[in-house]
Amino acid sequence: MIQALPDAQRFMGHAKRTRPAEDPLLTHTQADSPMGEAMRLHWQPVCMSAQLKDLPIAVRILGEDLVAFRDQKGLVGLLHKHCSHRGASLEFGRITDKGIRCCYHGWHFSHDGSLLDTPAEPANSPLLRQVKQGAYPVIEFKGLVFA
Repeated sequence: MIQALPDAQRFMGHAKRTRPAEDPLLTHTQADSPMGEAMRLHWQPVCMSAQLKDLPIAVRILGEDLVAFRDQKGLVGLLHKHCSHRGASLEFGRITDKGIRCCYHGWHFSHDGSLLDTPAEPANSPLLRQVKQGAYPVIEFKGLVFA
């Protein structure tokens, strides 16, 4: 037979406020952390396909600020949020038929991070070959975008 506790011993959640110490090995997911590197070995959902319309969206995952977008040809890109030129947010960029154009100086990036165009630079500028915007490969599956 189970005996009920006296009222003074019941519902004592307020008296047990201790919690275990944080374990950074398991809880930190930023780059160069053990769990962060383990999670980067697998596809992670970053947004829903339906969210990618005519404006880029900001995404924060595994401690990284990224921008997801669908260009006018239907390709999905996931780039580092800040433009590699002057650090402006690509969240405010303009989507084009081949990628996204930074709102600040107009640098044009492909969905894979390749630099396509640099307005105000000479035609033979080496920047087109040297600069790459950080990017992640993406796949769409069942209405979700995975990176």
